[in-house]
Amino acid sequence: MKHLILSSLLLPGAMMVCQAATLSFPEVPAAKEQAAKEGKPCLVVWYGSDWQPNVREFCKMWEAVAKEHKDTFVFGQFDDKTGLKVDVRKKVLPIEHYNLPAVVLLAPDGTFMAEYDGSQVSKSPEKVMKKLVKLAEKADEVAKLAEEAKKAKGLDAATAAGKALELLPVQFAVRCGALTDIIRKQDPTDDTGYNSLFATMHIAMYGEIKGLLNGGKDGKLSGKDRKFDEAEAYIRKVLDRDRMKQKKYAHRRQQWLASLAYVQRERIVSNAAKPTDRDMSPVLKTYKEIVQLDPKTQIAKGAKRWLHYWDPKTVTVIKNNFYSSGDQTLGFEKDWRVDVTKSVDGPGTYTFSLIPMDDGGMVTRNYRLLVNGKEVAKANVPADKNTKTVEFEVPALPKKAKVEVQLTAQCNNGWFGCSGRIEMKKK
Repeated sequence: MKHLILSSLLLPGAMMVCQAATLSFPEVPAAKEQAAKEGKPCLVVWYGSDWQPNVREFCKMWEAVAKEHKDTFVFGQFDDKTGLKVDVRKKVLPIEHYNLPAVVLLAPDGTFMAEYDGSQVSKSPEKVMKKLVKLAEKADEVAKLAEEAKKAKGLDAATAAGKALELLPVQFAVRCGALTDIIRKQDPTDDTGYNSLFATMHIAMYGEIKGLLNGGKDGKLSGKDRKFDEAEAYIRKVLDRDRMKQKKYAHRRQQWLASLAYVQRERIVSNAAKPTDRDMSPVLKTYKEIVQLDPKTQIAKGAKRWLHYWDPKTVTVIKNNFYSSGDQTLGFEKDWRVDVTKSVDGPGTYTFSLIPMDDGGMVTRNYRLLVNGKEVAKANVPADKNTKTVEFEVPALPKKAKVEVQLTAQCNNGWFGCSGRIEMKKK
């Protein structure tokens, strides 16, 4: 079933029917009109797709919530079965959904303030309502600043819009299209700083940085010709803004730091005569800052993966007797640690082999045997010899010992063919 788009909640004709249960809330146009008249924020409820489970329970639950909070909000209801065109809905409120129930908070003038969806609104609305009630206290000020932004021009308009967005959690502020559009149009050179804080989305940010690197949107320049200094200076100017250093904007700072790491990495890779000449320490430093700001975000999780890849001091753990191209480091060495516990049956002489699907230019050397993380033996070949098969003398082992083979690996010919099987056999 194609995804549903919540943005039609602001257009006429929206109606919600909860299968065997029907909400008594007015449709969105009427709810918005009532909210503006009474000077209250509007809370629009959507039960999700037509096959959403427990629709009856959801409707009963939100009927009860509405009675409890009728003095704070004007409640409205929305359904996606109105026949309105997708492009029309997106222009009004560009928020997409994949069949999830949701609630959307609007200021008295209709300005988007927040949106919660999924299990948090279908199973425990009490927690969501605490957040919404707190946000509702700012609804009048948001509406006032939004109106000011619409009437003003230039930096005055962008400043008013930015101040309105600063009242919202950043994850909602960057999705308020009505105000971010004002900032983008009225302050294209980002004199207020609100453009980089709210109006430049993550993917658009990379497009902007790529344009700076290429020296223009034609993308004809590449390699050492790219304008690395200009691109890095642009990003650092954004990062030096006082607002960008505030804790509540840590996620936005992570996005811009990710752009900085991208520029740094491109500069190092393009300027190095050969892979071994790369000094990735500036990139690793930037990735570490991303993780330290908030390790739970998706950007931080990506930074952790890149930290592991580019840092030669980290160890790649190989399991299931198979290694893949994803375990390779191109042009520099990294240690692998292969768990062979299940293949070891008492003391004796064992043969350890890497069996590539294709040679792929993979160099492997410096084989060591570990028991419970401690080195107990080395392979019977010189540590610097490129080899795929070695022998170990495995000593008597303590009970439930973990046995691993550690080796140094490097791929010199792209990732092609750098995958294969691993065997540990007793002679």
